[in-house]
Amino acid sequence: MRRGSITPFCAVSLMLITSLLFVLLEGARVYGLDCYADMKAEAGMDSVCGEYQPFLWQQYGLLFLDGAYGTEFFSINYITESLENHLAANCDTSGWLQEELGLDLFQLRTDELLVEGYSLATDGDGEVFLKYVAERAKENLPLGIAEDLYENYQAAENLEKQHGGVEESIWEAKTVLAEVEAEWELKQEENTGAEEESSEEEIEKPDISALTNVLDNARRIQNSSMLNMIFADLSAISKKEDSLSIDLQHRKREEGTLYFDGDSGWYQKLLVLHYMEDFFSNYFSKKEGHFLSYEMEYVACGKDSDWENLEGVLKRILLMREASNVAYLLQDEEKMALAGDLAGMVGLMAGENPGVVKVIQIGIIGAWAYMESVLDIRALVAGERIPLMKKEREWTTELTNLWSVFDKETKAKRCEEGLSYVDYLKQLLFTTDNQKLAYRMMEVMEMGMRQVKAYENCRMDQMLVALQYKVRFRSQPVFALLVSVGEKYEGNYYFSKNVKRSYIP
Repeated sequence: MRRGSITPFCAVSLMLITSLLFVLLEGARVYGLDCYADMKAEAGMDSVCGEYQPFLWQQYGLLFLDGAYGTEFFSINYITESLENHLAANCDTSGWLQEELGLDLFQLRTDELLVEGYSLATDGDGEVFLKYVAERAKENLPLGIAEDLYENYQAAENLEKQHGGVEESIWEAKTVLAEVEAEWELKQEENTGAEEESSEEEIEKPDISALTNVLDNARRIQNSSMLNMIFADLSAISKKEDSLSIDLQHRKREEGTLYFDGDSGWYQKLLVLHYMEDFFSNYFSKKEGHFLSYEMEYVACGKDSDWENLEGVLKRILLMREASNVAYLLQDEEKMALAGDLAGMVGLMAGENPGVVKVIQIGIIGAWAYMESVLDIRALVAGERIPLMKKEREWTTELTNLWSVFDKETKAKRCEEGLSYVDYLKQLLFTTDNQKLAYRMMEVMEMGMRQVKAYENCRMDQMLVALQYKVRFRSQPVFALLVSVGEKYEGNYYFSKNVKRSYIP
C-alpha cells in the first residue's frame, strides 16, 4: 500500500474552497427559500379564498368568504386556522431526498400568522358592497353607453320629484264644486221665497254631470286597491312573504378593519342597477332558487311580502306617470280648452269667479292625467312600453270616455318606443339612497342563503371581501453547518411575507 501525504497549505486551501462552495450553496438556498416562501404564502391565501360561499356565487355571481364558516358567530380565527392548515400542507416538501438521505433542502415552517386587516361586505355603510357589484358589472356597461342612459334617469328623477299632488288637486276640485253647488241651492231657495220683478233674470243651472263624473270616477279609482285596479287576475301575483325578519340596516353588524374607497357617483349607481337586472328577480323575471319572486321590488320598497312590494312599486310608477301626463296636458292647447270649458260651467254658478274656474280646471287635468296613468300601468305590466313623455298620437283617454278605465282589459295605446316595466323600476331604484340600496340588496342575498339548511346561520355582515395577513416562515441552515471556517451559524432563517387578497377586481 502506498502512503500519501498533503501539505498544510493544500489542506487549508481545500478547506477554504469547500467552505466557499458551502457558503455559495447556502446563499443560493436562502434565495430559493425566500422565493419559496413567497409562493407558499400566496398559495395559502389562494386556498383560503377558494373556500368562498357557494350559494352567493351560484345565484348572484359574487364571491364572499364566510367569516363564521357556517356557524352563528364570526371569528377571524376561523380564517387564521384555515390558512395555517393550508400553509402546513403546502410547506410539506418531503420527497425522495428526505426519505433516502434525511435531508430537506427547502423545508419551511410557519412561525407566525398576524391578521393585518379584513373587509366585510357591509362595511362603509354598504359602499364596499356597491363598489364590488359595480366592478362586477363594469365590463358589460361601458361608460359611453351609461352616459346616454344617465340623461333618461335624470329626467325620470325630476318627474318623480314633481308629481305635485294630483290627488290633492282632484280632492280640492271636488270640495270647491260641492261648495259652489251648496251656495247655488241656497240662492235658489232665497230667490224662490222673494218676489221677482222679472223671471228673465233667472239663470238656469248648467249641466255639470260630465264634470261630476270625471272627478267622481277619479276619486273612486284612487280609493281602490292598486293591484285590484290594475290586474284582472290577481292569482298570478306572488304571495311570498319575508318570514326571516332580516334588517341589516338597523341591526348590530360586524365591522372590518380595511376600507375601500368607493365611487358613489352616478356611473357606479348605473352599474349596480345593470347588475341587479341580470341577477335579481322581478315581476317579469322569476329566478329559481331565490327566496322572493320580486327581489328588485323589495329593494325599491322594503316591504315584507312580494304583494306589498309590487303594489308599492306600481304606486310610485303611477306618480311618475301622473307627473308626465300632467305635463303633457298642460302643453296641449286643445285638451286644456276642453278642461276649461267644463270648468267654466261651474264658473257661471259661482258668479264667474276666475279662482273657482282655475281650481276646477286643475282638478280636471289631474283626474284626466290620473286615468291615463292607470292605463299606462296596465300596459307596462302587460309587457308593453310607455315613453317617459307622451306625444299626441300616444294619448289614449278622452274626457267623454273616462269611465272605460274601470274595464281592467283596457290599457294605454301600444307604443313602438318607450320604457318597459323594468326600465321604470330601475328609474325608481336610481333615486334610492345608496345605503338603503346596498343593505336591501344584501338582505335579499341573506334571505336566499338562509332558506338553505346548510347556510341557515349565514349573515352578510360576516362575509369577507378582502383579507390581509403577515406570514412569517422559518427554516434551519443546511450547508452553512458544514462550513469549517469561523463560527457556525446554528440559528434559524426567517422570511416575512405580506399577502393580500380581494374579491373586488
